[in-house]
Amino acid sequence: MIKFFRKKKIILYLFCITALILLNALIIQFNQNQNLQYSEIDRKLKSSTAIPTGGLWVDNPGFSGTYQPWFPQKEGDLTDVNTSYTPNQANFEILGDERAFSEVSGTPTSQDWVQNLNPLFPVLPDNVTIDEHGCKASHLWQDPDDTNQTTSVHWEQIITMPVDMSDYVITSASVSAVFNASVTTKPGGAGVQNSNYGIDAINDTYPQTGDYDSARFYVLISDLLGNEIYEIAWYQTAYLGQDEFPEISYIADSFMNRVLEEALIFYLTSLFDRDNFHFKVTLGIRIKCVDNWNYDNDKWDSLRIKACDLTFDYKKKIDQFTKISWNQEGEDISGENKIITNSFLTFKYKIDQSWPELLSPNSEIRILLNNNTHPETIKLKSAITEFQEAKVDGFNLTSLVLKDVDILLSIQIFLADEFLLNQTLTISIDDAELWIYYLIILGDITGEPGYFLWLMIIAAIAATLIGGYFILYQRILKYPIPIRKVRKYRKTLNNESAPAKSITSRDSAFNKVFKKETSTTSKLLKLSTTEKSIKISDKLGNTTIEKTSGGAEQN
Repeated sequence: MIKFFRKKKIILYLFCITALILLNALIIQFNQNQNLQYSEIDRKLKSSTAIPTGGLWVDNPGFSGTYQPWFPQKEGDLTDVNTSYTPNQANFEILGDERAFSEVSGTPTSQDWVQNLNPLFPVLPDNVTIDEHGCKASHLWQDPDDTNQTTSVHWEQIITMPVDMSDYVITSASVSAVFNASVTTKPGGAGVQNSNYGIDAINDTYPQTGDYDSARFYVLISDLLGNEIYEIAWYQTAYLGQDEFPEISYIADSFMNRVLEEALIFYLTSLFDRDNFHFKVTLGIRIKCVDNWNYDNDKWDSLRIKACDLTFDYKKKIDQFTKISWNQEGEDISGENKIITNSFLTFKYKIDQSWPELLSPNSEIRILLNNNTHPETIKLKSAITEFQEAKVDGFNLTSLVLKDVDILLSIQIFLADEFLLNQTLTISIDDAELWIYYLIILGDITGEPGYFLWLMIIAAIAATLIGGYFILYQRILKYPIPIRKVRKYRKTLNNESAPAKSITSRDSAFNKVFKKETSTTSKLLKLSTTEKSIKISDKLGNTTIEKTSGGAEQN
């Protein structure tokens, strides 16, 4: 059992030593994998010399006299941004804009408005024209002539916007239109044909048998093909033509009813979604003559649209994720014997007026090296109107520098929000310096990475064995052999129970040894077959008689 425990401890020690060796090998392999960024020659065992070199990696960092070899680049909505150059600085321009539409204004003229038919009611009134007072229509309907009982006329103007309205948002809008009217109020008479021609209204002295005569004035906006039409202002007569109590024969200059501003903005936006540049405005008059009596006659003396004003304001929409950058491409760093040690960028920036933080809180300046973005950015809301250092100690770009490719530096404006901007903002940069430092390794190669690994493994094994021996020495070998035995069984000294092993008596042990010794000589001696007695006395004087029987007597 003791041997078993000894073997068990030895196996445990060997296991620990093996585990330590394997762990060291794994650590070595991991470290080599971490160093894959270095060239193959850098991982070889060699005797070498490292020469530090590097310096400023861009030309014309101060944009002196020209912006070359810097070059601009834009991504996203190209109408939102621009680049420019002024002495000693490169500029990013965010193209805000605010405009007002007021082309439909005042008294309509024949130069701006074109007469046309109403496709729903294609019969024109008797007289239509545009004069110095605006658009005018007059009409006479005589019963039983019903061919021109419902007539209408349109005056249209096609509007062409100066900009693409998909890049703008309408922020306010209004419409107003002025009209007037005059009619003959006396009725034609119930069943009597005479020369009086009256417009039948709601409160006439003769009660109406059904509907009544009316005129409707209106303003429409639509797309050019008329697939989407909105009425934005209107007025329809109800009491015009009342013959007495009181007599209402005319309506003085009055404003039409109009839609709410929110509705007008929605209608215009919907039309610009269909056509980014064009829409149509229509002024219209529709006359309805109802056959209220036999020989009913209706005379509309003058129906006029005297003025129309349609205005709206719109601001430039800056699209989200639009980017603009100034870039420069530098030489590459090639060769297996070169190791990048440090790289950093410094530059200054400013803005010509405060950035609209509430409209775009997330827009920022970014730094890219070979199209890889550095994690540190500068919020545009921190820009001031004087040049300031982007970062006092510069931006550490060491991890972004790639070997064997041309090094492309980009300083970029990233617009992270969609917002409205009513004026152009200019952000400028200057003194953009990119510094790169590296080592050139010179020397003879004397080994391969595999040899280096084996040397490390051997060293690890040696260290493990020495460490194992040191542990054994501290625990066992430094004590003399008797003390080792005592230390070995010291845990059993406090046991109260008897040992599992039995203790042999002295007599039994002596007899066992004696028999073992005499068994050999008995084969050489011939003993008689007679039984003999042998007296054996011990040191205390006790006598033991044992009988034996055997063969022949000894010669």
